[in-house]
Amino acid sequence: MFKNKFTNGLIIGIIIPLLAFPIIYLFDYALINSDSVKVTSNDSFLWSGFKMSTLFLMAFCFNLIPTFVANKRYMEEFIRGIMVPTVIYCFIWFFYYRNSFM
Repeated sequence: MFKNKFTNGLIIGIIIPLLAFPIIYLFDYALINSDSVKVTSNDSFLWSGFKMSTLFLMAFCFNLIPTFVANKRYMEEFIRGIMVPTVIYCFIWFFYYRNSFM
């Protein structure tokens, strides 16, 4: 699975955030709708969940897992392949959400 090739890292770097986002989103949705978050009798919530921008950043951070594994194996080309889509995703995220934090 992990070969020291740029294209393998590129494919992994593109796919992992796309697979991680629905998982993170479902966990957030399940937590919001669970009974453990409801604290009052009128069903108001103490916590309304993560913002969508935070969920996207968490999905990008899932690329750190294969990067860490590849770093232990000294796979520099694979790491470069992972970092290219990660940086592109982060630039897209920054320009899309820049008005919400500036």
